[in-house]
Amino acid sequence: MTEIRVSDGRVCIIKAGELDSVKEGLEAMKKVLIDFTTSDRVQDSNLDTFLFVDLSPFNIINSSLIGIFGSIIMDRKIQLLGLCGLQPAVEDILKRFGVITEGGVGKAFASDKIKSNLSKVMVFKTMQEGLACLNPD
Repeated sequence: MTEIRVSDGRVCIIKAGELDSVKEGLEAMKKVLIDFTTSDRVQDSNLDTFLFVDLSPFNIINSSLIGIFGSIIMDRKIQLLGLCGLQPAVEDILKRFGVITEGGVGKAFASDKIKSNLSKVMVFKTMQEGLACLNPD
């Protein structure tokens, strides 16, 4: 069985443990992201949430996970969506769908609201690099 671990709090880390299959891992990741971002703990909190997602085990992602990322980008409680450990194929897919961009500019087909929220998304080589961005010293 695929294991997805979630650390809770203002800074949240979502990381896949051992995967039985990529398909099962993607479904588990999708479920965990939905459950976490829609939870009362996040939505009723007065604090912004910094969400770091480790995608290093995945060499492909599906459109439903991309849709979840779109919802997270639009969520007013999520201040930062850090995508960590992207494999080249996953990075390419995310660029084609406009979740991440080459020059930080939203795709022409994206609504103004989505374009204005794309600055919430940051890509990091590792989870450690992502977490280090929270402490700029």
